[in-house]
Amino acid sequence: MDVYSNEFCQMELHDRFVIVTMNENVNLTLTEATILRDKLKKYYNSNHFVMISHRKYKHKVCDQVYKQGQLPNMKGLAIVSSDDKERDRAMIEQQLYGKSFTFFEDLEEAKSWAEGYF
Repeated sequence: MDVYSNEFCQMELHDRFVIVTMNENVNLTLTEATILRDKLKKYYNSNHFVMISHRKYKHKVCDQVYKQGQLPNMKGLAIVSSDDKERDRAMIEQQLYGKSFTFFEDLEEAKSWAEGYF
C-alpha cells in the first residue's frame, strides 16, 4: 500500500482499490480531479481498480468530475458515510456515474466489497 496526500485529500493506494478521503470543505473540480487522475494513472497503469470515497468530512463534487473525469480502468465506486445526507447525495451522484456504484456506512465493508470485486 502507498499513501499520497496533498492540500485537498489523502489517498491509500492498494493493489485493486484506492481509498480517497477529501479534506473538509473542499470543492472537487476538474482541476483537482485531474491531479487525482494523474496519480491513479501512474499507480494503476491500465490495471482495473475500484475507488472508495470515504466521506468523513463535508465536501462538494462538481458534476463535471463524473461526466469528464473518469478513468476507463476504474470499474466501480463505493461511497462510505454514516450521514443520511451523504446517502441522499450519493443517490444523485449515482445517476452521473455509469459503472458499478454502491454505498456503505462502514469502511471495512467497503474494503471487503473492493477486495472481492475482481
